[in-house]
Amino acid sequence: MTPAARLVAVALVAAVALAWAVRPRAAAPASAPAAKGSFTFAPGTAPGDQEAFLAAVATARPEARRLLDAVAGRVDVTVATADPGAAGTTSTHGERFTVVVDFAQVAARLGERGIRRLVLHELGHVVDFALVPADLDRRLDAGIPRGYGCMDGVAGACAAREERFAESFAKWASGDIGSELYIGYAVPPPEPTLEAWGRPLASLPLGR
Repeated sequence: MTPAARLVAVALVAAVALAWAVRPRAAAPASAPAAKGSFTFAPGTAPGDQEAFLAAVATARPEARRLLDAVAGRVDVTVATADPGAAGTTSTHGERFTVVVDFAQVAARLGERGIRRLVLHELGHVVDFALVPADLDRRLDAGIPRGYGCMDGVAGACAAREERFAESFAKWASGDIGSELYIGYAVPPPEPTLEAWGRPLASLPLGR
């Protein structure tokens, strides 16, 4: 895990890709025990927004659902405008995580598929920070192609490891590599296949 404190923010632009930013946050240890339970929605969250979030989670493959279920009890969800220019953010507070998702912006531009990618991307950060040890992070990152170009210094070949993991996790969890889905860090799909890349996650021990 990166020792420096940071907040991972996902930023949406109207053109062909996402621009991304990384801002300060408190880092979470990957050694914290799994916490089963339900996602906690901020007071006043519309029932429809809660249903949309949970529906996106429900689309994940069973192996990914196992990981999401393990961290759900530590996640606080707010459906609202995120940081300026961002579609969603994930931050840590002690052993809890706060996920903010801008459903209005993403739904208007990308529909249900965009909502699914946004939710699984942000929860991919939670899985990464809460469950994945550093040695496995390195192995998984080695299986993700570097991509092309360096978009604004934060996407494509310049995407941070944390974003490469979250984007690849969302692709693996959904089985959707994101063709013509203009949200993400322009990171190519993992190699040799999504299934092979995610196999170590599928067998990741929980309850440490």
